[in-house]
Amino acid sequence: MLDKSKLKMAQFVSFQLHGALFGFDIRIVKEITAAVNITPVPLKVRDVTGVINIRGQVVLVLDIGVSFGGTEQAIVEDSQIIILKTSAELEVVADFNPSFSIDAVGSIPVGFLVEAVGDIVTVEESRIEEAPSHLLSEYRQYVDGVVHLGAHPLIILNAGALLGTAI
Repeated sequence: MLDKSKLKMAQFVSFQLHGALFGFDIRIVKEITAAVNITPVPLKVRDVTGVINIRGQVVLVLDIGVSFGGTEQAIVEDSQIIILKTSAELEVVADFNPSFSIDAVGSIPVGFLVEAVGDIVTVEESRIEEAPSHLLSEYRQYVDGVVHLGAHPLIILNAGALLGTAI
């Protein structure tokens, strides 16, 4: 019999974007908040939605949909912002070896605007497959892997790559 206590597990914060299911490694997520009171930023790069104030701290908000070549998302009732940990916060996360340089995350708080946050998905690491070869090369850099969850695959995103091209 298989001893499940010895299996390496991974957890992801799942979210919807343009009808697909995506996820970030839970260890890089600081918090999730409603997408309210986003202040627009003048003369911004295309991926930047604006900034929000979370308990006195300014957080830069990026639109993942734009990073994937889409149009800016409309903010609706289910829209949320996934705020990532800063590089200093990630340095102290135990047993964490991301596929990106922690410095790519930076020292200022950054959040991603998403259509809706889903569940925390827990899977065996052995179930994570490489990014599919049919992805366009300009998008493959953003994908760390895929996990098949029944009818919908969970596309695991590389936060460092997304941040490296967005800001």
